[in-house]
Amino acid sequence: MHIYRYLGQSLTFTTLLGSLLLLGCMVGPDYKKPELAAPQRWQASPVSEKSNEQQWWQRFNDPILNRLLGKALLGNLDLKTAEARIIEARAFQASATAALFPTGDLMAGANRQANQIGFPSGGSSDISQLVKQPFNIFKAGFDVSWELDLFGGHRRSAEAAKAEFEAANVTRDDILISTLAEIAKTYVEIRQYQNQLAIAQQIVAADNKTTELIQQRVSIGSNAGIDVTRTLAILEQDQSQLAYFKNMLAQAEFRMDVLLGEKPGLSHTLVKTEAEIPTTDQALILAAPAVVMTHRPDIRHAERMLAAATAQQGVATAKFYPDISLTGFIGLFNTNAGNFLNVSSKSWTMGGNVLWPILSYGSLSANLHAADAKQQAAMTQYQQAMISAFSDVERSVTAYSEQEKVWQSLEKSGKANNHIVQIAQERYEAGISSLLDVLDAQRSLYNMQNQVTIAKAKASINLISVYKSLGGSWLGTTSPAQGS
Repeated sequence: MHIYRYLGQSLTFTTLLGSLLLLGCMVGPDYKKPELAAPQRWQASPVSEKSNEQQWWQRFNDPILNRLLGKALLGNLDLKTAEARIIEARAFQASATAALFPTGDLMAGANRQANQIGFPSGGSSDISQLVKQPFNIFKAGFDVSWELDLFGGHRRSAEAAKAEFEAANVTRDDILISTLAEIAKTYVEIRQYQNQLAIAQQIVAADNKTTELIQQRVSIGSNAGIDVTRTLAILEQDQSQLAYFKNMLAQAEFRMDVLLGEKPGLSHTLVKTEAEIPTTDQALILAAPAVVMTHRPDIRHAERMLAAATAQQGVATAKFYPDISLTGFIGLFNTNAGNFLNVSSKSWTMGGNVLWPILSYGSLSANLHAADAKQQAAMTQYQQAMISAFSDVERSVTAYSEQEKVWQSLEKSGKANNHIVQIAQERYEAGISSLLDVLDAQRSLYNMQNQVTIAKAKASINLISVYKSLGGSWLGTTSPAQGS
């Protein structure tokens, strides 16, 4: 009972002292988030303050794309790696926070020792022999130690670990956004190559008909030998495009498998049925630059790393001050095993230590200079992240807007080519022109359709880049497209 009373008193004293120390000072700079000016508006797009909870990929109204992105959230290995690093960062934070509190161990031990002590000449031989006799030491109890954080070094370490843990969470967000955008872009490419492959097959079919007609002319004596050679060359060239698009389609499907964290072949089963390139009929209106600044993962990560670097300045500063630690023991101590569990064996000790590196100022100063330089570098990286983010948004929005114009112009040209084919067919049916004229018009139409397909896919990919540059699905708002 005496032991428990002493233990209770010690814990009460420790708790009281800890409360007082937590009110103590912390050396080093206190972190304050820098106030960096953001642009008032975007150069390339109007701004809306409305919120939009719809996930950006749902605007394409493509169930296969939605399914692929859902699978990626569960299976992408980069995301799993990022989640493991979050767990690691959380453990480091817990370890840094634990350093603020006392540590204790239950211990038990038994030793046998003899002290070889020399006595002056003429000393008592009886005392000398008694001291040199071997004896036992039995000890069991609770050891406690506490390094007092008088100057805030451990608290600054805990601040840094907390900021790095938050940065790890942001890194996961960044990987998530990049992964979803890459899957969507790859899916658009798959649909592009499928459409181009279908167009290439139509072109080859038209080439075969053209070659047959010209060969028939040669067989009836028409002077068209050079035309046969020319059409055969065109046919071989167009057939090479079939192999090219088949390869590009397969490569895109294999990239999709990796993004999903699946074995090769799964994507093919999901996208093997040809479909249109996903597009949206909604025009993009951006959130304000200040909102983008608070959501872009790279900006948030750079800001958290700046906070961590600032806290490390405090850690380096605290090294200049003395480290004070308290130690204590409460338990049983006896040299006689038979009496070890008796009340007479109760024992306790309390003590303290001071360690002040007064001759280590050279290395400590170098460490502080290094921490200051690291903080300045983190500040520069934060500023760079801001500038790069705003530039990224402007570039992606401009690229999407201009590519949409290219796509619309080519679509109009495609409609004109389609009308030319209709006229050629009508003239052929009326006996005014030959089938070759129809086939030539169809070939021109197919080539134009190929250009439209490329432009359409590029517009969708550029729109995905806009969503990625905004830092996530929650930033873009949409309105009905103008002039669509």
